[in-house]
Amino acid sequence: MRIPGRTFLAACTLALAASLLAACTPSHPVTDPTKTSKPTPTPVFTSDADALAAATDRFKKYESASDRVGQNGWRDTTPVRPFVSDTGYQHEVNSATKYRAQKAHAIGNTVINNTELESHREENGVATVRMYVCEDLSAVDVIDGSGKSLIDPSRADFVAFVTELRGKSSTSLVIQSLDYWSGGGICKQ
Repeated sequence: MRIPGRTFLAACTLALAASLLAACTPSHPVTDPTKTSKPTPTPVFTSDADALAAATDRFKKYESASDRVGQNGWRDTTPVRPFVSDTGYQHEVNSATKYRAQKAHAIGNTVINNTELESHREENGVATVRMYVCEDLSAVDVIDGSGKSLIDPSRADFVAFVTELRGKSSTSLVIQSLDYWSGGGICKQ
């Protein structure tokens, strides 16, 4: 013998459970978080040529700012701040202090004779660009307070460097290091 109340109650319970399950089911498919791919970061530079062009542009802007600092007697180093690392800026401040003590000022402008890419890599959205630079210093002199040149007369007119710049965009590249380079071929006279 069937008990009608129990059947009705069982049917209601099943219907309620089914509606609750349907209400809790997401409308989009659930993905396993261990199988989702990480978004690929957009490259800072699309090619080595783009990286070299951006690094060269930033380095030229640094040299222009550095020339202005020297021409103004090293009284204010802030024009070079956007182009160098914290360590590089401290070096700029220390050099400026020495030149100011001699009442020195610079004459002329540095010309970038040539640049060449050494390497370009990107990691976690940060580009690192290493390049060789040749500076033409033939029109640059540093004069002390008495009008005497502080430049060693044996200084070469063309000086080669290897430099590393790092940043998240072409306009945020900052000089991390700048070292004399004795390798050949970068300076074209």
